[in-house]
This record gives sequence, C-alpha cells and structure tokens, in this order.
Amino acid sequence: MLGLIILVGVLQSWSIALSILCFCLISAVMTMGANIQWGYAGLINFGIMGYTALGGLAAVLVSVPPVKEAWQVGGLNMILCVFVIVAIVFSIRFILKKFKKTKKRNYGIAAVIITGLILLRLISGPAIESIEAVSPATTGFLGGMGLPILFSWIVGAFFA
Repeated sequence: MLGLIILVGVLQSWSIALSILCFCLISAVMTMGANIQWGYAGLINFGIMGYTALGGLAAVLVSVPPVKEAWQVGGLNMILCVFVIVAIVFSIRFILKKFKKTKKRNYGIAAVIITGLILLRLISGPAIESIEAVSPATTGFLGGMGLPILFSWIVGAFFA
C-alpha cells in the first residue's frame, strides 16, 4: 500500500497521495472502532453508522457549493417545510402544556401530527421533484455552503 501511495505521489502529485493516505488512516481508525464494539462484545451498535452518516452529511453541507438553479426551483418551499416542522413542534408543546392528560389531548396531538405530515408532503413533494430534476447526474440536491471542509468539524459537533 505504501508503495502505491509513493507511486501516486511520483506520477500524479504529493497532495493527492497525502489525501489518499489521510482517508486510509481515517478508515482504519473507524474500522478498529467498529471491530472493537461489534467484534469483541458481539453487540450491534447502529449509533456508529448513524454518527458516521451525520459526519458525512456535515461535510457535504459545509463544503459543496450551493446549486443556484435548484434553490430557484424549490429552495423556498423547502425552507417553508422547516417552518412547518417548527410549527408542528410548537403546537404539540402547546397542547402538552395547556391540556390535562386525557384522550382529548392525545387525539389533538395525533391530529396535529397527521395534519402537519399531510401539509409537509403537499409542500415538499413538488419541491423535491423539481430540485432533483435540476441536473440529476451531477447534483440533484440544493448543495451546501461552499465553505472549506475544515468547518465541517464544527457542524458535525453540532449534529452530534
């Protein structure tokens, strides 16, 4: 492996070789952690893969430049979906604080959740389809912030 990395450094560039070495070391540490938890203890811990996925999401959201065309066709509807989710959460909190624990309260919470999910689907469905239609082979999503990848550590810490 070391010979191949040196060969990449000589034939292509040393920055590519060092980035390959960095990815290899990160993968080795993650593999050892998964092996220790899953292999020795015999327990399946899906939290490892969940936090790995959150780290990958943080890297994409920080480093990928925004796709302006996708924002134009469906970005505002996706932001509206975030506000609808916040409204659902605050409505449920209001119901939990103002009503005693009865079936009426449970039915109210269920109604808020079902209505909110239907509203979310009505808003997000066309937005998702139009966003994914914008150059689906290369992007197909809204993109990120276009910042250096180093900032993804901070975003990943907030996600965790």
